[in-house]
Amino acid sequence: MNKNNKTFEIKKTFGLGVLLKLTKKNVPGIEISTIGNKFTSNVSLNELNKAVETTIKAHNIRLTIK
Repeated sequence: MNKNNKTFEIKKTFGLGVLLKLTKKNVPGIEISTIGNKFTSNVSLNELNKAVETTIKAHNIRLTIK
């Protein structure tokens, strides 16, 4: 299994939690769970990335890094 097919897992942060919750609510088939201090998903990194991009576009979210 290469890194693109690996199940998604990342350290929890508030902003990411909000984005993943919104993605789970709006994209069918996406499941996000919390294990300790990490979020995990039932889909690969590539699939989750596409779902998050879809959510960002659908909700007209703009990210600004300062």
